[in-house]
Amino acid sequence: MTAYWVRTGAIVTRVKTPAEEFNAAVGRQLRGEIAAAGSSIAAMSREIAIARSALDNYVTGKRAIPVPIVYSVCATLHLEPHIVFARAEERLRADSGTAAGVLTPFRRRTNVGGLGDDVPEVAFDSALGHVGDTDDLYQ
Repeated sequence: MTAYWVRTGAIVTRVKTPAEEFNAAVGRQLRGEIAAAGSSIAAMSREIAIARSALDNYVTGKRAIPVPIVYSVCATLHLEPHIVFARAEERLRADSGTAAGVLTPFRRRTNVGGLGDDVPEVAFDSALGHVGDTDDLYQ
């Protein structure tokens, strides 16, 4: 259902229904959960075997999110769907100003160091010495 307001001499304005707003909140929450897990929309779409553009449309609120897609994403992230819906509802309340703005934090990724950890990271280990390394383009 779509609502429109029409006034004489005014531009037609589209008002989102509560269902569309909740769908958009679920999409934003899924996008956040995917990012918090260290994945991307493209990688997740490959993982659950749908088109990247379709998943992008779902997480941006452009299209209604099918329940099987929510379950597929949640299964891949090892997350229960009801948690995503609850967090989306928290997000929606916080965005609309009807709640105190308390949001459940994302799960911390286990492969990311804390604020006090200052360990140098490398993309990959190579047995090839630096002199023979042809990937260094900044010499």
